[in-house]
Amino acid sequence: AARRAGLKGRAGEYVRAAETAALADALRLAGGRFDGVFVVRPAHNPVGPYDFGGAYDERSDRWQSLDELVHRGYEDAYRQFIEPVVGGSGDGLAVGAAAPSDPTSRTR
Repeated sequence: AARRAGLKGRAGEYVRAAETAALADALRLAGGRFDGVFVVRPAHNPVGPYDFGGAYDERSDRWQSLDELVHRGYEDAYRQFIEPVVGGSGDGLAVGAAAPSDPTSRTR
């Protein structure tokens, strides 16, 4: 992508680079302490740190708003983490709750 002109664009690039470096350092440190560390972020993000009204995306040739980016992140997190974990846990609980009421599964 082309560099953004103006003070706001240059400051946004600096903030984005600093946040990316800080995130990479934090992930490297946390990786040894936790079994799984997950980051939910888009592969391509045309909206910069100071683009509160959105930004024009050259790749898709359309305007992308901040609200759309947040909504897409919510959908990704829900699809990748919430449905598999909560849905999988609920299935196991339903089977465990139904087992004692089954007359063939009595324990002595």
